[in-house]
Amino acid sequence: MSSKLPHRYDVIDREFPVRLVIEARPETYEITRQWLQRNVGTGNYASKPHLLWNTRATAVYFRNLHEALMFVAGCPHVKLAWEGYSGKVR
Repeated sequence: MSSKLPHRYDVIDREFPVRLVIEARPETYEITRQWLQRNVGTGNYASKPHLLWNTRATAVYFRNLHEALMFVAGCPHVKLAWEGYSGKVR
């Protein structure tokens, strides 16, 4: 039997199935964190750095879609991040 604990990021991926990727701007970090704690609850979300090719981003994970939609509606200062594919399509 292995005593090795899973990495925190593996636990986040398993426990929180809904993921939103937002731009990581230092000036909105504290406002966003406070909103999440007040409206979603400390144990109902998680976040980790997310690297896109040209943008610093943060992945915010939620337990359900309702909380993710509340986050998008309640935080107009947050900008969702995405990255298009400019390569060849098969």
